[in-house]
Amino acid sequence: MSEPHPDSEGVSTGVIGRLSYAAALFGGCVVLGAGVLIVASILARWLLSVSIPGDVELIQAATAIGAFAFLPFGQLARSNIVIDTFTQRLPEVVCRRIDAFWDLLYAVVALLLAWRLGVGAFDALRSHTITTVLGLPIGAFMLVSTALLLVLAAAAAVTTSRLLRGQT
Repeated sequence: MSEPHPDSEGVSTGVIGRLSYAAALFGGCVVLGAGVLIVASILARWLLSVSIPGDVELIQAATAIGAFAFLPFGQLARSNIVIDTFTQRLPEVVCRRIDAFWDLLYAVVALLLAWRLGVGAFDALRSHTITTVLGLPIGAFMLVSTALLLVLAAAAAVTTSRLLRGQT
């Protein structure tokens, strides 16, 4: 999995970088749509005394998908919160190796979460589990989140590789 050198923001222009960027744009659109739905729902209740059917379940799904969608881009951009209280005095090469270990662990955890979420998604699809109001298949939302977790795992693998090669 050879990724080209990262750009000025730390996000590579390779396949994983482009997927992460696309996922972040998708997540932004989903969250923006959820925000519009929230405003519309509040205005409908306030002005017309009616509710938008399924607004809560759509906002819940959008929030979950949006959260997963931003993670890969944040990983490649190295914008996650890092606490280096104990490592700030260590040599840079040691810090990079410690960071590489944690990025590798992050990739493994993302893969485990993707695996279990995927199992749950297929179970939800097989059992026809749907949302209460709109009847949307819950498994579909879970599959999208599974795919986003796989992109996150790949992004964490890329950052691990970068750190081990001496890039940040």
